[in-house]
Amino acid sequence: MKFTKVLAAMACLAAAACTTTPAPMPGNGRQMSTYDTDTEYTVEYVADGFTLMVNHRYSGFTVRTGTAESACRAMLASVANNLAERRQRQIEPIDAQRVRLATSRNWYGRMATCSATAPVAWKR
Repeated sequence: MKFTKVLAAMACLAAAACTTTPAPMPGNGRQMSTYDTDTEYTVEYVADGFTLMVNHRYSGFTVRTGTAESACRAMLASVANNLAERRQRQIEPIDAQRVRLATSRNWYGRMATCSATAPVAWKR
């Protein structure tokens, strides 16, 4: 009986090891565009700017939440600036208080993904 429980526990651990971590915040049913190999984004344009959502996967070993969040904020700013350049417009600095962040870890504790959403305003 004890041997069966051990086998069942090992099977559960093996199954958990094969799962992947989904992005923390879905793209509201919108198609995500690829920015680079680790980053996808979706954008919704409004009259005074746009709302940007970025999903970023970490390829390196990131343990600290603060490090992951700062990298995610930097990626959000990078994508926002790239979108503004494409439209040949400038943007206001992104208000850190209005950025919504969500991070997730994989089963062994490494930071796996981060999502950031923020409104971005055109410079007047």
